[in-house]
Amino acid sequence: MGFIHFLSEHISEVGAIITTVSAFLTAVATFFLWRVTKILAIETRRMVDASSQPHVVVTLEPNMWTVLYFDINVSNTGNAAAYNIEIEFDPPLINGSHRNEIPIPFNNISVLKNGQTLNSNLCEFKDLKGRVFNVNISWSKGINSSVRQSNSYYYNMEVFENITYLGARSPLTQIAEQLKGIREDWRSIARGQRRLEVNNYTAKDRFLRRKQDEEYFKKIKKQSD
Repeated sequence: MGFIHFLSEHISEVGAIITTVSAFLTAVATFFLWRVTKILAIETRRMVDASSQPHVVVTLEPNMWTVLYFDINVSNTGNAAAYNIEIEFDPPLINGSHRNEIPIPFNNISVLKNGQTLNSNLCEFKDLKGRVFNVNISWSKGINSSVRQSNSYYYNMEVFENITYLGARSPLTQIAEQLKGIREDWRSIARGQRRLEVNNYTAKDRFLRRKQDEEYFKKIKKQSD
């Protein structure tokens, strides 16, 4: 009875204490919830930034028409655009004599979107045979960003020695070669260098010819009898 009597006399003070404690606990819970939310936001942003990155690679590969010539390929294999790309080969690449002093391409590229590849013929394989290049590539993630990302690796051309291919390396190349052959055949015909044999007989013509052959064989048979 004493405790109940005490509560009844101090109900307002007890209520105030309970309210204060509840407010304090709510404030503490709100603070920790804010901290957890902030950490989650930071980690989410970090994961997004980590997964959305450009990645530029440069390769020297055989030309699709012949392994005697090589192309330079620049590809963005990442999932974001790369800006202000700079490419350097050590030792420097050799320009092909058939390019007529045209500068080596792709030393500087303003933008390369994700999944995009730039390609150009470069030189003969004999100009690259046995060489090992130190490839240095740098780029920025934003067009006005001063932060540079880079990729460096060694590119050994010995891996391409003694490579041979059976036929065309690509179905499109094979189709193009066949179309080229057809075009050359028709060019010879148009110039009168070759004759085009055309069967322009009708069904009636063939029927008459068959009857003539039958009559001829009958006549030969009678003569032999």
